[in-house]
Amino acid sequence: MLLAGQSAPQLLCEDLSRVHGLIFASFRDYLLTEHGPDVAHGVTAGEPQYTLSEAYPDEQFLALLERTCVRTGLSRDEVLFEFGVFTAATTFARLYPLLFKSSPTARDFLLTVETPIHEVVREALPEARPPKLAVTDLGEKGLEIVYTSPRRICAMLRGLVEGTGRVYDEALQLEELECMHQGASACRFNIRFP
Repeated sequence: MLLAGQSAPQLLCEDLSRVHGLIFASFRDYLLTEHGPDVAHGVTAGEPQYTLSEAYPDEQFLALLERTCVRTGLSRDEVLFEFGVFTAATTFARLYPLLFKSSPTARDFLLTVETPIHEVVREALPEARPPKLAVTDLGEKGLEIVYTSPRRICAMLRGLVEGTGRVYDEALQLEELECMHQGASACRFNIRFP
């Protein structure tokens, strides 16, 4: 059944857009660690206890994001970038140390993000919808990552890449060549490893 003003493709997209519970748990940790208990409580008051075995509607994550912007005075992109750095360097590094240890460099790790990591998420929790990433090795020119997601939170990907570099104690240079927010069909990044 369609709601007034809603087309079938919109309904399908909204039904399928769900965020892994790990992202919600990491966001709560990020708020507490980076912005303190007052901000964390103010943003998450009334929210459920998010579990790692569930996926939750995009709208819940975006509402948390907006409340964080209001509470901190930071822009949406600033919060997403900070959160991405925190998630890679703290949450993922703590929960999945073997994944990081299995890759000797940030470059090697980033080449494995879509396969098997996102594929495993899609298989283990089918209702979760991680972004699609196409990672291409450009040799001496670095890596290219093409990001597509209806969430359009490419600033978080920038933070995740930066945070991955921090796990490996490597400085990365990231340049966004195309962006969905500027009308592109996907966000395209070039990552160099000086």
